[in-house]
Amino acid sequence: MLIMSKEGSIFMQKNPSLSWKPVSTKEICTTRVFTVNEITSLSPDNEIKTFSTLSAPEWVIVIPRITDTKGQHYFLMVKQWRHGSAHLSIEFPGGVVDEGETPEQAARRELLEETGKTGRNLTLLGEVYPNPAIMGNKSHIYFADCESDTQAQHLDEDEFLEAEAVPVEEVLNKMGTEPYDHALMCTALFFYQCNRAHKLGKIFHIE
Repeated sequence: MLIMSKEGSIFMQKNPSLSWKPVSTKEICTTRVFTVNEITSLSPDNEIKTFSTLSAPEWVIVIPRITDTKGQHYFLMVKQWRHGSAHLSIEFPGGVVDEGETPEQAARRELLEETGKTGRNLTLLGEVYPNPAIMGNKSHIYFADCESDTQAQHLDEDEFLEAEAVPVEEVLNKMGTEPYDHALMCTALFFYQCNRAHKLGKIFHIE
């Protein structure tokens, strides 16, 4: 329900009757990257409904920044083929949180594996549900300033990617357009910008 405040602002009133009550979960099939479930839930009108959901591990994204001798900032990004969209995508490093890992440990591991870099001052910028309509996992987004030393990449057998340093301004200008059109990367960059604006004492303002 939309409510108008005395000041003229419109906001959504919390309505507990919108909540569904899970009744049962049935695994339909399991793949290497996710499990397909059939969820039975009780609706706010006390009707039984069935939905399909995906179970997957937690994910991490790392925004690694390097600075050259002239003070120019670059993001370390990776270029790789995405089978869903069937095109090359330029993204921040990231991946799955392995069993027994914390998200921070996974972020450090993925950064080193994909770029050969280690990060200092690893900072959690935010956590989001990638697609809460059908998925219950979270994506944990980190920022790290990277050391100048580079080690060898340690990629998975089926992982083919190239690491490259891209000027920060170029990423800001191109994010949201191919090949910088991965939705979670746009979200990660938004968190980075919000964090940076907060430190500078600035706020976003859209006319």
